[in-house]
Amino acid sequence: MKKFIALLLASILIFSFAACGKEKTDPAGTTTAAAGGASTEAPSTGGDQVFKFAGVYPDMLVLDVMKSTTTDTIQAGSLVVEALLDFGEDFSVKPLLLKELPTVSEDGMTFTCALRQGVKFHDGTELKASDVEFTFNRMFLPSTMCVNTFLCDMILGAQEMLDGKTDKLEGFKVIDDYNFTITLATPYSPFLSVLACEQLSIYPEKACTEAGDRWGVDTFIGTGPFKLKEFTPKDRIVVERFDDYYGEKPTMASLEMYNMDQNTALLEYESGNLDLVAVNQDVVDTYRKDPAYEKQLIVNPLIGIISMNLNVKKAPLDNPKVREAVGYAIDTEAMVENYLKGNAYATSCFIPRGCMGFDETRPVSKYDPAKAKALLTEAGFPDGVHLVTTISEKSTAVGVATVLQQQMKESGIDFEIQKVDDAAYIDLRKQGEVQVAFSTWYADIVDPDNFLYTILHSKSSPRFSSNYNNPEFDKRLEECRRITDPAQREKLYREAEHMVVMEDFANVPLYNPIKFYLQQENVSGVMFMNSMVDLFYAKK
Repeated sequence: MKKFIALLLASILIFSFAACGKEKTDPAGTTTAAAGGASTEAPSTGGDQVFKFAGVYPDMLVLDVMKSTTTDTIQAGSLVVEALLDFGEDFSVKPLLLKELPTVSEDGMTFTCALRQGVKFHDGTELKASDVEFTFNRMFLPSTMCVNTFLCDMILGAQEMLDGKTDKLEGFKVIDDYNFTITLATPYSPFLSVLACEQLSIYPEKACTEAGDRWGVDTFIGTGPFKLKEFTPKDRIVVERFDDYYGEKPTMASLEMYNMDQNTALLEYESGNLDLVAVNQDVVDTYRKDPAYEKQLIVNPLIGIISMNLNVKKAPLDNPKVREAVGYAIDTEAMVENYLKGNAYATSCFIPRGCMGFDETRPVSKYDPAKAKALLTEAGFPDGVHLVTTISEKSTAVGVATVLQQQMKESGIDFEIQKVDDAAYIDLRKQGEVQVAFSTWYADIVDPDNFLYTILHSKSSPRFSSNYNNPEFDKRLEECRRITDPAQREKLYREAEHMVVMEDFANVPLYNPIKFYLQQENVSGVMFMNSMVDLFYAKK
């Protein structure tokens, strides 16, 4: 099986909580994401079939998966490149570019790795350990401007590279052309899962170096089953089957991914010119109620969380009672039901459904304006407070914020919405200057660390404009990184999540999102996982 199976299965698990959708059926008529990966039949090659899919992908600016955290780039780039490991059907990892799983030292700090021999890049050169070393070093060079270093900055020497003190990872050692070791500076029990992330896909040193800043634009070469044929930023990517691929070959001769506005994409789909299209929430009900399309609608619950970070350094949110009042001042269930048309899951948990640590027993927070007003009075604000959220003008959070703005009025909270361009928003958020910051996060790996540590640990929280700093919270997360017992990890993660959400009120969870697609009835084998799709087994 190809990539993303773990995320696919997580989607299946999440769907058991759904209030909408039907039983899993054959992909030709499925309404759930689960059936998309049900095929175990080996793909047959041959022919010149082309698979075309589209969505709103405005951030498809580059294919270099180090340069973006958006689905737009990672979906497009992952059509071409591969990581060292892959996800298996039971959430475990399995070899991909490695011939076997790494040998882990007794202290859990050193990973000894052996590459498959004879793997070719799309330019015909052979994959070597030096390419892997180059890729990992490139990730941490400040000149690369990689935005995904948080995934593996626990490697020995990573911080020194980020600080510009050296140009090589101390923790990466090449043994010979096919063998190398990776040593961590601090323990990290989910590290093998990190090695399966698309953002750590391996690049050919020579080709990447020669391409310079045009890498991922004019030139992009990997080891994957498809090779790049054409890329037009913000418009399309076309890939074609790589005949020298070391593994089994995909069914389709080529794939075409388009960035289209929603109306155009739907017209193209209805005309039969697209095989698959991502569907915005505001038109989902139109297709769900249409007998001609209801069986083509794919419901894909995501392992992700939409929430609000309450900046604990920005008055009046430095007062915990004010932060608690915000939670009572919003009605997440009404927002999901009325604004999102029921196409999401209201939640009071920061750890999302489908991930270890999710507390299924915790009820959704109760909307109680009277309680919110009482808390504000206790905090010294009997006349209410003024709060400001700064949002990227193109963010889907603008609509959600507008709904919450109206709700908060009932509790005496004047919630101002400031819309800025995307670059300005990112700068403000990273500087820790946004008072109320909407956060959208999907799982890179299906592990609570990817949510709690990445966003709310004191080392991370400033760049998400949370500025949350609780030594006891940090201690639990750091301990979870060292231990491997799942039950013990889950216990500590639940304690930590309860601390930040229910005791310190530094984050207000809102909902777990759902993504929707329309898939032509003659299509099968598409695997839907989190915010992306895997087309390796696609047939039509």
